[in-house]
Parts: sequence; structure tokens; C-alpha cells
Amino acid sequence: MQKKILGLSLSLAVPLIYILFISPMFLKPAVNEPVSTLIDFAVLWALALAVLFFTRSVEKLPLSTIGWKPLLWKWIAAAVGIGILLSLLVPVLTLLVSAIFPPSDTGTIAQVTSNFPWWILLLSVLTAGVTEEIFFRGYALERLHEITENKWVSGLISLIFFVAIHSAGWSVAHIVGVVIPLGIILTGLYFWKRNLLFVMIVHVVIDLPLVFIALLT
Repeated sequence: MQKKILGLSLSLAVPLIYILFISPMFLKPAVNEPVSTLIDFAVLWALALAVLFFTRSVEKLPLSTIGWKPLLWKWIAAAVGIGILLSLLVPVLTLLVSAIFPPSDTGTIAQVTSNFPWWILLLSVLTAGVTEEIFFRGYALERLHEITENKWVSGLISLIFFVAIHSAGWSVAHIVGVVIPLGIILTGLYFWKRNLLFVMIVHVVIDLPLVFIALLT
């Protein structure tokens, strides 16, 4: 149990504390935005690798216990297809939520894509798709489910941390209209397939239009 709590702290609490407190308080005031963003990516990748190392070397468990399993080509194609459908859902959700929340100049898709070149956005998409799925789906859902023996409780706890970490860079409208619904869907997809690579592909494909928007503008 102690190892599981320690692992959950590494996958949930540490990334959240870094993104919400350490980075904005100490890193961002010291360097410009592109540099601080790249450092953030490096930290998140390091933490994701630390979770994998913790699973193998401290818990002494195979990575399959956090969903790291081979994926058949037909399921890779299915993941891409689901990701495309969900990416098309994003503008619809954005329009729906814009009728409820007042417009914002910050934390929107348009603002994010205008602030960074396409290659940083591509790194952002890959970083989010890989590291967030390790943190919030693969490791957290599996260990929380082992502790609580309840998919709903483990899914809710994981979703809270997933939403909280996005509060650093996105508007309330985007969080309510996009992050929460997609977080719920990704959680459901993980419990459906119990395959980390599957949800990674879906997540990356959902976010990939950010890169194309930047290239077109």
C-alpha cells in the first residue's frame, strides 16, 4: 500500500505541484515563455520516465500493470479514428460553452496557437499525449482501482487531477467545455481497452489540430 501511495504521489501530486506552483513562481519569471515551456516539457517527460522506473524498479511490477501493452494494427487504426472524431467534437463543444461563459482573450485555442510556433505546439501535443496518459490514466487509474476497487471513484480522482493541471493554461470555458468532457471520455476509453498506447494515440490525435492551425496562420 505504501508503494502505491508513493507512486500515486509521483504521478498525480508532483506534476500538479510543478505546473501550478513551481513553474509559474520560479521558472517563468526568470526566462522567456518559449524557454520556460520547453523546460516544462522536459520536466514532465522526466516525471513520466520516473513513474515507469518506479513501476519496474520499486514496485517490481511489469509495465503491463499500468496498461503498457502491445497494440494490434486494427486498434491503432481505431484509436486514430476515435481521435479524429473527438477532435471534430472540440469546436462544437467550444461553440456550445461560449454561449454560457463570457469570451476570454487568454486560455483559448486561438490564443495558444498564436503564442507559439508550430514545432513547440507539436512538442506540446506529444508531451501531453504521452505524459498525461502515463500520469492520469495508466498509472493512476490502475493503482487507484486496486486501492478503491471502484472504477467510478478511481476515475473521478484521476479526472480531478487531470482537470486541475489544465487550469494553469486554459480558460474556464475551455476547461468546462473541452477538458472535462474529453477527460471523461479518455478515462472511459482506458477502462474499455486497458491499453496505455491506445489512449495515447487518441489523445495525440485529438490535440494535433493545434499544430495545423498554427501552420495555417
